Amino acid sequence: MRKFDYIVIGTGAANIVTDAAIDAGKTVAMIEKAEFGGTCLNRGCIPTKSLLTPIDYKKDFERLKEIGLIEGEFKINYEKLKERTFHHSHHHSQLVFEEYQAEENVSIYQGEGFFTGEKTLQVRLNDGTLSEELMGDQIVIANGAKTRIPNTIKGLEQIDYLTTEKFFGNDFPEKPFESLTILGGGVIAAEFAHFFANLGTKVTIVQHNPRFLPHYDKDVIDVVLDEYKEENIDVYLHVEMLDIKKIDGQLHMTIENIDTGEQTQIVSEQILLAIGLESNSKSLQVEKAGIETDKRGWIKTNEFLETSADGIYCMGDANGKFQLRHVANYEAEIIAFNLFERFENHDKSDVPARRRARYDVVPAAVFTGPQVAMVGLNRKQIEQANIDVVEAKYYYGYTSKPFAMGYEYGEEKHFVKVLADRKTHRLLGVQIVGPEASVLTQIYANLMNSGQYTYQIIEGEIASEETKKERVIYPERYIDPTTTTALNYAMTIHPALSEVATWAASEIDFEEIIKNEEIQPEDK
Repeated sequence: MRKFDYIVIGTGAANIVTDAAIDAGKTVAMIEKAEFGGTCLNRGCIPTKSLLTPIDYKKDFERLKEIGLIEGEFKINYEKLKERTFHHSHHHSQLVFEEYQAEENVSIYQGEGFFTGEKTLQVRLNDGTLSEELMGDQIVIANGAKTRIPNTIKGLEQIDYLTTEKFFGNDFPEKPFESLTILGGGVIAAEFAHFFANLGTKVTIVQHNPRFLPHYDKDVIDVVLDEYKEENIDVYLHVEMLDIKKIDGQLHMTIENIDTGEQTQIVSEQILLAIGLESNSKSLQVEKAGIETDKRGWIKTNEFLETSADGIYCMGDANGKFQLRHVANYEAEIIAFNLFERFENHDKSDVPARRRARYDVVPAAVFTGPQVAMVGLNRKQIEQANIDVVEAKYYYGYTSKPFAMGYEYGEEKHFVKVLADRKTHRLLGVQIVGPEASVLTQIYANLMNSGQYTYQIIEGEIASEETKKERVIYPERYIDPTTTTALNYAMTIHPALSEVATWAASEIDFEEIIKNEEIQPEDK
């Protein structure tokens, strides 16, 4: 058996914890089955945004061409786009691997880890062999999630369907599809539909839910669906896909309306499965370590990211709360602070309280056409909480900058919607539909995360002795909205330009400044 101070499963956002452990002089075992850098770098938010950004420029070009400011044709170099996207991911993944490979106190295990007992693991290495047994004083689970494959579609197992893992692996199309059916109505479905439709692909979306992008309010999504019509994207909502078969190189699918029973035939060159993610906890065999999961298999965590097993933490996609890289970054920073940073430059008498996660002001964006973004609660959630809500909208077409972007004054299309408590005036939620929605959301995320806040207990039965005490001693927190803390503690949508603005504040190291200043005793 080989012992480590820390074992970290996954090399995405969890690298924040790994780096903190390395800086503290700890021994670390890193376990990674796939490419270093995790889902976001290799098959998630970064490569998808690399593909989608030229599409956004294309839409801007078309808007300005309509009013006569630009002439000619906009053409995307598909081969160059593909090459650049993959080069960036593969290059940076290799850099991440080499960086940790060079660390003296780091041991890398390339394969799939699984628990063998309390704080003990083995790794099924990618070469087919098993590693020695590993034991960690502290363990961080950040092994992501995987595409959920439905088992209700007759014939699905007989075709070579697409997932994001396959798409950003060996199945990236040599040229845009002539036609594509996307099964699902969430973020992945919306972004891939936007991408391929603007390359000339005939796109069809098939969604089981009666709502498209169901976390957003209807008035926001109606704008998206209207623009999908302009892009010749067909959207079927509240339908089941019954069967699928390949005939003469084409996929023939039967869908059925859940309300009416009406059946429709769809024919496409390919199908992309995007109905959500499922947990990797089964392959990790978490039950052997005493780690509890919910009924869907997601690992349960409390507000400190602790699991039901002492000294084992879980973050990112693996805990099933949000499948967003910036949420994973946020959780990793909390774990790193609680394990390492709060002890820096402090003695036992003045160690700060641990940080806790809150999930009521999570900013999110969908880089579709047009972009949509939100932070806080949607209208349905507010009404369910019996809060007297007041709503206000302000349209892009009411301001001068959008006029320069090709909008007409008075145009009521894209907008910012603010939801607030009528009695207290407190911001409850914001939703935006239109260009750069991901950036415009950030001001609200920063504001809503600051001020006075009563901590919400998450998974109350998961509680170490320290956790029990802190829940009683520190029921609230206050963050001054004028401080850099307000920026550093708020989540920032990744990847969006707002990161440049908010992360600038994190470059100020006040602890280092204080340490290096020569302060006379009478000045303290």
